[in-house]
Amino acid sequence: MATITPDQRREIENAGELPIRIQDPETHAEYVILKADVYEKMRALMESEKLDPSFFEYGEFFPLKK
Repeated sequence: MATITPDQRREIENAGELPIRIQDPETHAEYVILKADVYEKMRALMESEKLDPSFFEYGEFFPLKK
């Protein structure tokens, strides 16, 4: 597991309960740091919203014409 830098710790302390954004200076990719318990709650919510794959139909559906 990676550890946070002193700069990141300062940003986390200043943010309080809010997540913080960091940017990789080489790739300019942005990341969000949030507390593990907040992440776990969000992950559980997202997983509970996954649809059962049996709900999906493959191909197109054309109703029968009368």
